[in-house]
Amino acid sequence: MDNVILLSRNTSNRGILTLHPKLAESMGITQITARKIRFGANTYQSIVDISDELPLNGASLSEDILDMLNIPQHCSLEIKQNGNELQIGPFIGLLAGYYQSSIKKYLDHLRDYVLLYREIKGAILVFSLDHVDKVNHLVKGYLYNPQTKQWEEGTYPYPASIFVMTSSVSTAWIQHFKSIIGNAIFNDSFLNRWSIHKKLVNSIGVKCYLPDTNLYGSPQDLYYFLKKFPNLTVKPINSANRQTYRVLLKDSNSLVITNLANMESKNYRFNNRDQAYSIFSKYFKEGENIIQESIDVTGYRTITIRFITVKNHSGEWQVMGSFTRGDQSVKNDGRLLPLVKFEKEIVRDFLQQSDLHASLTYEELHHIAIDCVKEIEGMDVHFANAAVDITVGELGDIWLTEIDHCNPSHDIALVAGYPGLYYEILKTNMLYGKKLAGF
Repeated sequence: MDNVILLSRNTSNRGILTLHPKLAESMGITQITARKIRFGANTYQSIVDISDELPLNGASLSEDILDMLNIPQHCSLEIKQNGNELQIGPFIGLLAGYYQSSIKKYLDHLRDYVLLYREIKGAILVFSLDHVDKVNHLVKGYLYNPQTKQWEEGTYPYPASIFVMTSSVSTAWIQHFKSIIGNAIFNDSFLNRWSIHKKLVNSIGVKCYLPDTNLYGSPQDLYYFLKKFPNLTVKPINSANRQTYRVLLKDSNSLVITNLANMESKNYRFNNRDQAYSIFSKYFKEGENIIQESIDVTGYRTITIRFITVKNHSGEWQVMGSFTRGDQSVKNDGRLLPLVKFEKEIVRDFLQQSDLHASLTYEELHHIAIDCVKEIEGMDVHFANAAVDITVGELGDIWLTEIDHCNPSHDIALVAGYPGLYYEILKTNMLYGKKLAGF
């Protein structure tokens, strides 16, 4: 039986949940019994009664329970027995920022996550940390009303699962939520590039795909790395910082530094190491960047693919989409090539492979992306939403160039012209939150 309930308010009794016989039977309830009713983190002890006067999927809650747990009747709710509890939900929280004033501007965008609400169901709450009552375990936020298709402000108990969509959450906050709702908080950690590299470089499955990488501890580190790799990239350790530079050693006394965000380049000459150190110090702070051999070398064709990796409702990682730039063989006069869906035919044409060989390469790239996120999970983090960038050279060499696990945007699917896939990805995020919420 479908456990979506037709929830009504009972004003005649207190502490009573009444179920239609068929609904009660589907949960193994055949007579009047005592059960805790759970919505999110809150519970209420009640008596469960059975009445055939209710509609087939009908459930009637006395108003003291409805008001105490603040269960929204306008949502499409399900009911599930879990031990000695009857859980109503799913109740999924989207933690979108620290301040409520800042999350208001994201509400329109966050509606994308509930466009396929009929396939998700439940109570979906957008909230911020500054409106969390840690003592009473209450949160004030914006609950989605599927009838009006609007976000409506209200106060509710802690959700049963939380999807973290902001980097402004401290470890102390995460530990607080875990102490109340358990390990039902995902994308709860924000790892830096260096810690990710150290994890992956010690893995059996993916270490062979990593570019040579070092921590920028001092200008000397960059100077000697340039001697080994005259074309390198300097990336901030914090992946939220997009300020990345390419450093090209033209000859023993000159170099070019290019800001990859705006492609502005500056040429420098130096007569000794101290002058080179002085140049590097203007750009890079010690301990805040990593140095990496550059894959994009002049005269050598490469293709970079972004793999969208998401955990599904079963808790399994899957690649939901992969995208790259258009025809790599076309001279584009410096213009950015359009985004396209990454297909096996692109592999075949770019690497000049047979159909069979191209299919095997295509599958290998998907496996590398999944192996990568699984390795990162070994760092004792709980995430289910990531993007992996892989670069392939014209000779078939494969490099892992970026792992974006800090709430990556999947707008790339929209830009490439696949709105259906975009909404399916976001729905899958929500279905994983539904699984964590117990449904």
